[in-house]
Amino acid sequence: MLVKDVMYTDVVCLKNGMNFLEAAELFLQNKISGAPVLDSAGNLVGVLSEKDLFRALYPSYQSFYQNPTPFLNEKELEETAQDAKEKTIDQIMSRRVVTTTPNTHVLKVGGLMIASGIHRVPVMESGKIVGMVSRGTIYRAVLRYTFPEIKE
Repeated sequence: MLVKDVMYTDVVCLKNGMNFLEAAELFLQNKISGAPVLDSAGNLVGVLSEKDLFRALYPSYQSFYQNPTPFLNEKELEETAQDAKEKTIDQIMSRRVVTTTPNTHVLKVGGLMIASGIHRVPVMESGKIVGMVSRGTIYRAVLRYTFPEIKE
C-alpha cells in the first residue's frame, strides 16, 4: 500500500509570518492538529503542530531553570500564556521536516514517523505539497494491510 492510497489531499497550509492566534483559529476551525508552513513563494519551510502551539503558552525550558516559580503559580502561568499572542508561527514551528512522496510505501513512512517522533508528514511531488499523512492514518492503513482479519 502506497502513501497516495491513504493521504488526504485537502491540506490546510499556514503562511510563514502568521501569528499564534491566526494559526490557533485555523486549527480549531478546521479541526486539525498540525499543518505545513509555506513561505511567500509556496515552499515548505516547517510544520506547526498543536504541541508547538501548546508549548508556546508556557515559559521556555531555559526560563524554567532560571526561575521555576512561574510554573508553580497558575496566575503567573495565565499571564505568561497571554504572551503567546505576540509570537509568530516561524518562532514556534518545527523546521526539521520529514517529507514523503505519493509512491512511498506506508510501512516506510510509518517507520520514519516512529524513528523521528513525528506525527504528520507532508507528501511532496515536484517540490509542492500534494497531500498529508498523519500517524493515525498510517497506523490504520498498516493494520488493515498487515492484518486483514481485523474487523472495523
